[in-house]
Amino acid sequence: MKDKMEELELLKKDWNKESDEFKNYSEQEIYKMIKKNSTSVAKFLVLIGLTEISIWSAYGYFEGEFPIVRVVLFVFFFGLVIYLYHRMKAENKSTSLMKNILNLRKVVLGYAGASLFLIIVDHIFHFKYYTRDFMAGIHDGSRGNPYKTTNPDTAFPQFGNYAVFGIVFLVTLYLLYLIYKKTYGKVLTGLRKNYKELSRAE
Repeated sequence: MKDKMEELELLKKDWNKESDEFKNYSEQEIYKMIKKNSTSVAKFLVLIGLTEISIWSAYGYFEGEFPIVRVVLFVFFFGLVIYLYHRMKAENKSTSLMKNILNLRKVVLGYAGASLFLIIVDHIFHFKYYTRDFMAGIHDGSRGNPYKTTNPDTAFPQFGNYAVFGIVFLVTLYLLYLIYKKTYGKVLTGLRKNYKELSRAE
C-alpha cells in the first residue's frame, strides 16, 4: 500500500512538472505548434478528398456515368484547400493564421454540405429511375443473375417499392452522414481547437 502511495505521489509530481513546462511555452512557440498542426490538418483534408473522389469515380465507372458535377465541385474544393494550405505555411502573424483557419473551416463545411445536398437533389429528381434500378438489382440478386442483367426500364414500381427504396435511401444517407461526420467532422474539430488556442495566445 505504501509503495502504491509513493507511485501516486511521483505521478502527481511529474504531472505538475509537465503542466508547469507547458505554461512556460512562449506565444511564438505556441503559434509555431498550432501552425504546424493546422497545415497537417490541411494535408489530411486533401487525402480525405482524394479518397472520396476516387470512390465516387469508381462508382461512376461501374454505373457507366462519370460524376462530372461532383468532380467539378471537388476540383474547386481541392484548389481552395491547396491555396489556404500555402497561405498558412507562409503566414507569420497569429491574426492572419486565425483568419485562414476560419476560411478553411468554411470551405470544409461548404463542401460537405454541398456534397450531401447534391446526393439528396439527385435522388429526388431521379427517384423513379433509382427505384427501378433498385428493383432490377433485387431481382438479379435473388436469382443469382450477373450484375445488371435485368433492364430497369422493364420494372414498374408500385407504392410499396417506392417506400422500401425510400427507407433504404434514408438509411444510406444517414450512414454517409456518419462517415462525413467522422472524417470532415474530425477536421473541423481540429481546426476549431487550433483557433481557440490561438485566440488564448492573442
